[in-house]
Amino acid sequence: MYVPLHYISILFNIMPKVKQFNRNEVLSAAAHIFQTKGYNGTSIDEILKATGLSRSSLYDSFSDKHSLYLQSLEFYKSNQEAAFESVDKKEMNGLEKIEFLFKEAVNHLINHPKENGCLMVNAAAEMSKLCIQTSEIICNNKENLQEIFSEWLMDAQNKKVLHLSKPVKSYSTFLFNALCGLKVLSQSGASKNELLNVAKVTVEALH
Repeated sequence: MYVPLHYISILFNIMPKVKQFNRNEVLSAAAHIFQTKGYNGTSIDEILKATGLSRSSLYDSFSDKHSLYLQSLEFYKSNQEAAFESVDKKEMNGLEKIEFLFKEAVNHLINHPKENGCLMVNAAAEMSKLCIQTSEIICNNKENLQEIFSEWLMDAQNKKVLHLSKPVKSYSTFLFNALCGLKVLSQSGASKNELLNVAKVTVEALH
C-alpha cells in the first residue's frame, strides 16, 4: 500500500522522542547545583544548564524541581553510604576505620572547596523543617551512618583497641555530629590543619 511521504513525516513527528541522557549523571549534576546554591537559591534555568536537560525532559522525567531535589538527595545519600561501605571493607580494626574516614573527609573537603560542604547538612538546615520528605531522607541517612559507626566501635572494643565508658550509641551519635561539624567548619574557610586537628581530637575523645 502506498503511503504519501508527508504522512510518514507527520507520523514520525508525533512519535515520542527517546530520552537521551544518563540518569545518574543528571542526578549528580543536580545534587552539585543544589549543594552549591541551596534549594531556594537554584532556579530551573540553572538546573537545565547544569544537567544539560531540556525543560520538557526535566518535567517528563523528574516531574518538577522539588521531585528532582528529593531524588538528588537520595542519590547523594546512596553515594555517601557507599563511601562508608568502601571503608568498611578495608582490612582495619574499627578504630582505624574511624580515623581513616575522618582523614578522608578532611582531604575531600580541602580538595573540593566549591562543593559548599555537604548536601545532607545543607538540606537539614534549609529544608528539613519545611519538607517532610527531606526530613525523612536526612533522618534515614543519619540512622544508617550511625549504625556503621556503632559497628566499628563495637569491633574496636572486641579487639581490645578501645574501651568505651558509655553506650556505643552515644559515641556513634557523637561521631556523626563531629563529621557534620567538620563539613560546616570547612565552609567557614578553615585550613586543612584546623580540620585535621578537629578530626584528631574527635578520635582521641573516644579513648
